[in-house]
Parts: sequence; structure tokens; C-alpha cells
Amino acid sequence: MAQTQKANRMRTEDLAKLFVNLAFINGALAFVFTFPILFPSLCIATPPGAFGCKATMDVVWPGTWVLVAWLVFAIVGPLGSMYFGAMYYFADKLSNKASANKMLGWLHALVYEIGILGSTGMMAAIGFVGGTWVAQGGNAIVASQVIRDMLPYFSNDPSNLLYDLPPLVEGVFIGVALLGVLIGFLSYLNLE
Repeated sequence: MAQTQKANRMRTEDLAKLFVNLAFINGALAFVFTFPILFPSLCIATPPGAFGCKATMDVVWPGTWVLVAWLVFAIVGPLGSMYFGAMYYFADKLSNKASANKMLGWLHALVYEIGILGSTGMMAAIGFVGGTWVAQGGNAIVASQVIRDMLPYFSNDPSNLLYDLPPLVEGVFIGVALLGVLIGFLSYLNLE
């Protein structure tokens, strides 16, 4: 019985290391995600008229969502993971909570990371698809339809929830990230 219970536990310090490693991975990803902003042909941070851009994506809706997604990921990805790593580390060192539930710890890391990557990735995709349309001379109103068409839709009724999937998928991933945070606090409360 005690052996089974011990197999379901992991060291809190190991869980802290997992989140610190995630913070480094997310920091590297934030660095990589900076490169598309630096390419002028994408019209993200390019003055209008340069490289065939009629507008700059970073100040024209919906292209602003590319930069918002980058900022959110740069803050929540590395810093959020570092926060959880510090939370577990200090629980071990200051409160002598040296054991964590293995399933909750791994579930926390997995669900949180899926939520962060999914929500900011979808936000950037929405901004890039719509922003590209506007930056190349398209109308911002038509950009909404272009964004809607980036995913298959399951209804032709505008009042149906499944009519416009990109914002729905974005919301689901935000919910997954929040679920990851809640699992993290539950994991924290179950430290021994």
C-alpha cells in the first residue's frame, strides 16, 4: 500500500525543475516567434508602401492580434512557467512540502502548455490571416470573413455558435490554459 502511494508521488523539486525547463523552452519559442515580425514582406511592422504593403499589420485590425499574441506568449509562456517553478521550489524549501502528486503535476504542466501554445497560436493565426488581407489592400470588414474561412465551419446560420470557429477555438484554448492553472493550484494544495 505504501509502495503504491509512493509510486504516485514525485519530488516537488523535480516538478519545479520541469516548469523551469518549460520556461526555457517557452523563452526559446518566444525568441523564434520574434523572427516573423522582422520579415518586411509579411507587412507586420513595415511602413505602408514599403515591400508592397498598403498598411502595416501591427496597427491595423485584425493584424494587431499578431503582436498581441506574441506579447501574451512572451509574458505568459516563459514567466508563467517560471512562476509555477518558483511556486513548487519555494513550497519545497520554505514549507518542507517535498512530495507532489505525480499525475496532478504532469497534468498541470501538460494542460497549461497546451492551453498557452494553442491560444496564442490561434490568436496569431487570426491576426496573420486577417492582417495580411488588410495589409495587402483588403477591407477590414471582409477580413472577418477571411478569418472565418481559415477553419471549416459547421453551420451557415450566423446565430449558431459553430458559424465562426476561429474565435470559438481561441476561447476553448484559453479555457484549457485556465484549467491548467486551476490544476496547478490543486496540485499545490496536495503537496506533502
